[in-house]
Amino acid sequence: MGLPLFDAQSDPGPSFVRFAEMTGLTLPPSTSDLSAHATTVVAVRFAEGVVMVADRQATSYYVANRDVRKIEAADRFTALAISGSAARGLEFIRLAQLSFEHYEKMTDSSLSLEGKANYLSPLIQRNNLTTTLVVLPLLAGWDLAHQTGRIFEYDGAGGCYERQDFSVIGSGSPFADSTLRLGFRTGMSRDEALALAALAIYEAADNDPSTGGPDFVRSIFPMMVTLTSDGFRELEHATAAETFRLINDRRAESGGVAGGALR
Repeated sequence: MGLPLFDAQSDPGPSFVRFAEMTGLTLPPSTSDLSAHATTVVAVRFAEGVVMVADRQATSYYVANRDVRKIEAADRFTALAISGSAARGLEFIRLAQLSFEHYEKMTDSSLSLEGKANYLSPLIQRNNLTTTLVVLPLLAGWDLAHQTGRIFEYDGAGGCYERQDFSVIGSGSPFADSTLRLGFRTGMSRDEALALAALAIYEAADNDPSTGGPDFVRSIFPMMVTLTSDGFRELEHATAAETFRLINDRRAESGGVAGGALR
């Protein structure tokens, strides 16, 4: 299949939204929402970057899937996570990846991390304002220009906002957010940030029926990702399993009661 050719009047240029519409890359608008929903994802800044942790469950009127990947690498130093419609969200990640590549090929220059964050706004707008299959993404990464980790969140109309501490998306947000508010502090180490983010997901799963926690029977555990000067890295299954097993053991010792302490 060859590349599409455009005349001077119809050439979409570096605009991926126009290119996608003209070539049929985007999904058609939908008037019904029958798909499973994906929740919950947290991102936490620490001294050397950002950590992200996401549950694996997709929920409809039942548990539709227990092993969904809600965080993907948009490129070597950037991660994109989704909540909302699972099917549309996974498609959104694919389009976002393509949009970054399209821009760089058309302009022969790389997008900055902030540029990538802003570049997603029209994609979110086009999806959420024309369909009931709403997607709310979360973008985080290592900013090569400023040598720091950064987090960007969005509203339903595509508004982009940077967070200096942490961000949460999905139906488990109230419970995860409360945990992060109590436990976050500036300058945390990587391990401290991972432990706090994991606890936030554990609390969300414990209180929100749509969020999946660690599944010790099937050996399925939330995704754990770091974004540092070394780039995007997904932690090994054994590391995630041990992290959530420690949290679960502490709760088992207290009979499920947190005891007024962030543990």
